[in-house]
Amino acid sequence: MSGLLRNHPTFRRARAFTIVEVMVVVAIIGFLAAAGLPGYRHLTMRSKVTALENDLRQFATVVQTFALQNGRWPADGDPQTIPADLVASISPNFAQKTPIGGVYKWNYDIPADGVTAKAAIVVQTASGNPVTDDEALFLMIDKQMDDGVLETGNIQVGSTNSLVFIIEK
Repeated sequence: MSGLLRNHPTFRRARAFTIVEVMVVVAIIGFLAAAGLPGYRHLTMRSKVTALENDLRQFATVVQTFALQNGRWPADGDPQTIPADLVASISPNFAQKTPIGGVYKWNYDIPADGVTAKAAIVVQTASGNPVTDDEALFLMIDKQMDDGVLETGNIQVGSTNSLVFIIEK
């Protein structure tokens, strides 16, 4: 190019970002992302807790209604299987994966994963579908539904890291 065109006011050279400027922008984005992660984790935990609480309360209401109407609790069931007495009245969510992993199990008149209970709904690990081992999530569930202590009350942790929701002790 001739020197006349280069010096012309309408001809300007494109200016690129330096590596330092790019690194500063990447660092700022990294800091913002790191600051947002705890809030995002808390938000996802709250949604899981609310979904699980909703399921457990619905299931408990159906089971208690059955017991009041029939004078007995439904028979003990298998994991991820709706008890035969409740097939017409319980939500199909009972036979699906829980919001915290694992599956639901109706437990009657036998120890619920090491927790003494006459009637309970257990969230337990199934093959290839483990229950989360996040103690903070379990504590959040217990605080929202019970006394905030995983060893006492109606929400307890069983011997194999299952979550036991006791309906009747």
